[in-house]
Amino acid sequence: MEKTKEEGEMEESNNYGHQHPLLLILNQDQLIHNQSGVTDCSRCGEKGSTPCLCCAEHCGFYLHKVCAEAPLELNHPFHLNHPLLLMQNAPYSSGGYICNFCGKGGNNFVYHCSCGLNFHIKCALFTFKIAENNLKELEHVALQHPLISTENGHEELEDENGDEELEDVRECFGCWEPLSKYTHFSSACGFNLHEKCAKLPVKLNHVCHRKHPLALQFNSERLSCKICGETNRKAIGFVYGCSP
Repeated sequence: MEKTKEEGEMEESNNYGHQHPLLLILNQDQLIHNQSGVTDCSRCGEKGSTPCLCCAEHCGFYLHKVCAEAPLELNHPFHLNHPLLLMQNAPYSSGGYICNFCGKGGNNFVYHCSCGLNFHIKCALFTFKIAENNLKELEHVALQHPLISTENGHEELEDENGDEELEDVRECFGCWEPLSKYTHFSSACGFNLHEKCAKLPVKLNHVCHRKHPLALQFNSERLSCKICGETNRKAIGFVYGCSP
């Protein structure tokens, strides 16, 4: 009978280019910490969580299972012009980059496109799941509802002393409106998205353009809206464009 993996069981796995064998860990209690006491994923740089792969020699190498299994080439439905290639570093002299989806910097692995776009692993994979209408990727993130009791409609964050005095100025990575304006996802790794933006239809028939359906895509060319004329300069976000 084939052996099944129970929660907490560790097994040797593909080493993903690392010089030592890796152990698959499914139980948070077995998570191996490095000498500093903080375990960050060697690909995305985010704090560790299970399921994960850890170095059997305890050298501090660690990978989220999702990051370890990220495809080397990603044909993203929101960017059909070119494939996104997974690279250890962005192809720039500094090795750093700015994610074109969330607008935050990075110096770890990156999904890079030949047209100059760069995406964190989490941003590329989360938006890929959204494009597939598969929101299971966000199921572990509790929905947070907007607080309508404050005058400006924004949530208030607690400061280090627990006092609710810091205004929540976070923005949705899809539409770049205030995150707290609508019900939203906000994960521990900082991926912020309105529920309505996560559930946008991939194709849209619009009365202003009956010739072809509009396709949901990254606004990689920073095009201005044909209706309101506005252009988002922060990061690309989502946009509906004609793809005949």
